[in-house]
Amino acid sequence: MLKIRSITLALLVALPVQALELPDLGEVSRVALTEANEKRIGREIMRQIRDEGVYLDDPVLVEYLNSLGERLAAASPEPGLRFEFFPVRDSSINAFALPGGYVGVHTGLISAARSESELAGVVAHEIAHVTQHHIARIVDAQKTSGMASLVALAIAILAARSNPDATQAALVTAQAMSIQNQLDFTREHEREADRVGLQTLSSAGFAPQGMGTFFERLQAQGRLYENNAPAYLRTHPLTFERIADIQNRLASLPYRQIPDSEEFGLVRARVQAAAGAADDAVREFEARVREQPSAAAWYGLAHASLRGVPNLERAARALDKAISLSMPSPLLDLARMELALARGQAGEAIKIGVAAQITHSAYRPLAYLHAQALLRDKQPQEALKFLRERQLIWSSDSKLYALQAQAHQALGESAQSSLAQAEAYVLEDRSGAAIEQLLLAQKSGKADFYTLSIIDARLRNLREKQQKEAPR
Repeated sequence: MLKIRSITLALLVALPVQALELPDLGEVSRVALTEANEKRIGREIMRQIRDEGVYLDDPVLVEYLNSLGERLAAASPEPGLRFEFFPVRDSSINAFALPGGYVGVHTGLISAARSESELAGVVAHEIAHVTQHHIARIVDAQKTSGMASLVALAIAILAARSNPDATQAALVTAQAMSIQNQLDFTREHEREADRVGLQTLSSAGFAPQGMGTFFERLQAQGRLYENNAPAYLRTHPLTFERIADIQNRLASLPYRQIPDSEEFGLVRARVQAAAGAADDAVREFEARVREQPSAAAWYGLAHASLRGVPNLERAARALDKAISLSMPSPLLDLARMELALARGQAGEAIKIGVAAQITHSAYRPLAYLHAQALLRDKQPQEALKFLRERQLIWSSDSKLYALQAQAHQALGESAQSSLAQAEAYVLEDRSGAAIEQLLLAQKSGKADFYTLSIIDARLRNLREKQQKEAPR
């Protein structure tokens, strides 16, 4: 579950405002949440999300969501804005946008979407909250409220994007002002996000009807289960006027039927196969392949079969069926590598990875698993060489540095390992953890003069950066 409650309370209560690295909002008469301040708040919340462990580190989902999100962002009113899309391990149907262009998508939403256009419609809506600067506009409207109350208001609004219970916790902390009225005002922004998101969805080549059908289905579900309505309804209230407005706008657009990408079906099956108990997931997908066999259903069965006590033979049969029914896909090549590693055949996984990357060289999850296979095959030097080659292409990829740290550790190079792990943390905006790794590297005493000089310089650089960013 997404622990936004604890994140919000940590920001508002457990730590002093000065320790949050939140922006200095300046004098009351000229308060504004600038783009730079939005990014700082967004980075701070992302650090909390990573530290809480609610960020789902599945390279397949990360790659898919960013591919989908970048396609939508390029068709948005501000195509130059930088976004980062990330999965959240949470079965509730929800998504949320943070300042700075961070968009979280719950696994429950991916599982519940019946088409790629439905999922894209929700993501487009969240992108619109960012491009229309809704949080900044609300905070800017409160120029007479004082800095502390404005910070509380900003975080209350962030909480509203993800968890209504956390919103109540934030409201209690900010009793000095009528925050609830301002949160009600943001419901007007929901209509604007619908309008802008719908246009983005259509411009990106998806079926705009996807947004309408998904919202209508959620509304019907909310009426049936009033006391247990989908989380998305509680954080993005669907009024009669909103639904009517969406329907009117859809009526003016040409009907478009867009087939789902094969990748969407596989990703959705991957999420569903990882949910709940392993035995239940296997039974669910066994029923699907009997009733309506498809590449996604067989892939889901293969993935579920690798959970718990793995059934490698069933996984192999299901994967063969999926491959026979599918167009070539990097996800299926990745699954073949995963199966080979589960069988203890690291050499076979390496062969599959080499061949797959010729066709799918831009697919990062293949590169990550190929490096892991080299490490499993006790080839850390080859893994380092491979990772350095990939870093020439993806220079800001934290996962490549984390894998590099594992390779150095396997070679007994503890200082270099800590240095690489520090760089991974820097790329995730976790400066404190990076400094700890650099201090470990200094103490190891197992590095040459050149490496120690790099460690010292990097440590000095990070400490200076921390000092500059420390709020007054």
